[in-house]
Amino acid sequence: MTADSIKTAVSNKQPALVQHFKKVIAKHELAHAYLFAGESGIGKDELATWIAMRLFCLNVEANEPCGKCQECRRISTGQHPDVVIVKPDGQSIKVDQVRFLKAEFTKSAVEGNQKIFIISDAEKMTAGAANSLLKFIEEPSPNVTAFLLTTNKNLMLPTIISRTEVVELKPLVPEQFKAQLREKQVTPSLIAMAVNLTNSVVEVETWLKDDWLSQVQSELARWFLMSFKKDMRAFIEVQAKLLTLAKTKDEQQLILDIVMLYCREALILKVNPQSERLSFPNQDKEITAQLPTKTTSALLLATQKALEAKNLLNRNVSFQNVLETLTIRLCQVY
Repeated sequence: MTADSIKTAVSNKQPALVQHFKKVIAKHELAHAYLFAGESGIGKDELATWIAMRLFCLNVEANEPCGKCQECRRISTGQHPDVVIVKPDGQSIKVDQVRFLKAEFTKSAVEGNQKIFIISDAEKMTAGAANSLLKFIEEPSPNVTAFLLTTNKNLMLPTIISRTEVVELKPLVPEQFKAQLREKQVTPSLIAMAVNLTNSVVEVETWLKDDWLSQVQSELARWFLMSFKKDMRAFIEVQAKLLTLAKTKDEQQLILDIVMLYCREALILKVNPQSERLSFPNQDKEITAQLPTKTTSALLLATQKALEAKNLLNRNVSFQNVLETLTIRLCQVY
């Protein structure tokens, strides 16, 4: 990203935190270590980079980095010697990477009196790496600020959490998330579904690989509409189509999440068809056509059965058994 695009992104995603850190920096009250926690795509990296740009910018304007000077440009491209970024090497951040970081901590700043360290995916530090980092956090060096970025604060060592200032980043509002997905050229029907499943662009991109999410959407639409019409051929669809799309536990859980959305969709269309959080615009007409024959209590019960199915999967009941049993129950309830 360019320096200007970082400024724009962080202002759009986390405007309140931008204002907060403007005041903190102006008062020279920046802490020695922060833990930025929140889902992927909500602005953690951009916020840490923006703070670094603000600290090093040669032409601060209205308490903001200019985004055009040499310092801003070098930081935005990861080329500033006093802004060190560590990312996972493979699946984890290893102890050697943290040792390198600690060695950098002890050096004087190359071009000024400030050093910034940004550790992305900090929850992926090995136990050795996390323990190695702990000493710096416990005994901070002057004019050194560390930013640890994580999507899962619960995976961080409690001792690290207790010695950092934790900043919980707010999720993107739906329109921001939709805009990001549109930039990735995700289709409108998939966007409508995705915004009710996650707030992470990275997660959606993973689901889109090899056209997987589109296939799931298509096959589940067919299966659900059969179940909704009490068509027991939906039972055959489980083994013929759906099992082939659910090879991992994560994929199985996501499929059941989408099933829950379908059950929820029918209920919403019954009680509030003008809702702005509908997930399946391409199927809503068919669902609505069947609603006169469905009671609200039946729709509520179907949603409950979908929730029970997810709980069964979490108790290690086989996905095939879970989905086949749910198919029978939905056909009975509807």
